[in-house]
Amino acid sequence: MAVKRPLVDPSVSDLGLHSRYYMHHFATRLCDVLVVYDVPGQNPIRDLIPLVATYPSLLHVMVANSAFHVYNISRNPISQSMYRADSASSGILGPPVASYAEGPLKSSYRDALVAKQQALSLLAQGIATVDESNIDFVLVTVLLFVNYALVESGRDKWRVHIDGAWRLIRLLGEPPYLQKPMSRLRLTILSDFLVYYILGSTFSFTAMPSFIPDTIDLDPILRYAETNNYLSCPGPLLRIMLESFALPKKTRSCTGEVHNNIQEQIAGLLHRALDFDPMAWSNDFEPASPHEDINKRIRIAAAHRSAVCIYLARVLPSTNPLIDPSSGTAIVNLTELANDVVHQISHLKPADALFKSICWPLFLAGAESRDLVQREWIMNTLDELYSQMLWGCLHTSKRVLEAIWKYLDQAAEGEENCWVEEVKDLGNEILIA
Repeated sequence: MAVKRPLVDPSVSDLGLHSRYYMHHFATRLCDVLVVYDVPGQNPIRDLIPLVATYPSLLHVMVANSAFHVYNISRNPISQSMYRADSASSGILGPPVASYAEGPLKSSYRDALVAKQQALSLLAQGIATVDESNIDFVLVTVLLFVNYALVESGRDKWRVHIDGAWRLIRLLGEPPYLQKPMSRLRLTILSDFLVYYILGSTFSFTAMPSFIPDTIDLDPILRYAETNNYLSCPGPLLRIMLESFALPKKTRSCTGEVHNNIQEQIAGLLHRALDFDPMAWSNDFEPASPHEDINKRIRIAAAHRSAVCIYLARVLPSTNPLIDPSSGTAIVNLTELANDVVHQISHLKPADALFKSICWPLFLAGAESRDLVQREWIMNTLDELYSQMLWGCLHTSKRVLEAIWKYLDQAAEGEENCWVEEVKDLGNEILIA
């Protein structure tokens, strides 16, 4: 296949053939995945492309993302699962991989690693000289390293970048870094980091510090996240998960006893999540595009509501009266929550802009699924999502779900079990997003 026509933007005119190819790929295949709607004025990451000549670290991290994405395209489609029906004839995996056999794709893996190392070296220099004029560009480079980790596998390295970003974000709460009001770029940076920070806690019981300085208003960040971040999680639900970080560390294990006061706090958070009304929330929702389908937003919001309840309940033993159906005092039924997530997501199709938002809630539903037919549907749907995004973290999501299901299926009837502990035993920091 001939190399695609390169970008005509002067900022990339001096790049080599491969780099121009990858920047073209970034602009045409990756930018639109980073937001719900890739429309003018709604995607600050795309608006940064003309600035790559000024910020070489940004150039190289974009090339690294793109090259690894191309590498994913060049590999075999997502691996088969024992739960996944044969879909070879369904067409959901897109065009044949053979059509990508020529051009820069043959060196894409090496190109990704080289660009990544160059970006890391330049990023270190940028951090050492950070000031109010470049801090947003340094932070967006770190953000794209988190994105690189998701394109690659969603394992390990993303945590290092989140921790590094947190140290820089603390600076943003004081002059001369403080912005009032915040620019769209800064809102994008803070909302995306905050969402990753929250979702990155899915497999942790550790009390976590505040990610956004108290001097920065959290409300516009949460509203921006629910509108523009590709995961489209409603701000009120993100806030509830943030508040769960304050639960004392010593109690956050679903294999140990939960003290009464902690149980009361969890019950309060569960009630608040259950009280979240997607329909009422949609009345004040600010559309991100003239093509906004508010009914689809309501569907994904409802899926997130049930997933957040599963997220909150994951710290409880299965015999805890808040979630044990036989207790007579259960607030939620985990099986019904999982069913609701699947029901809501079933109304979203691969062509929908919000289809890219399904991974985290679908994963939480999968972790509580005991039904083989439902598990097969979840795997098929993750395959469809992979065909849209081609991000390696979806491979990881499938492998982790299979490990969880094996663990659950091997547990004796009535035996205490905790899939979060099982995932932690895998020994990796995993980001499902």
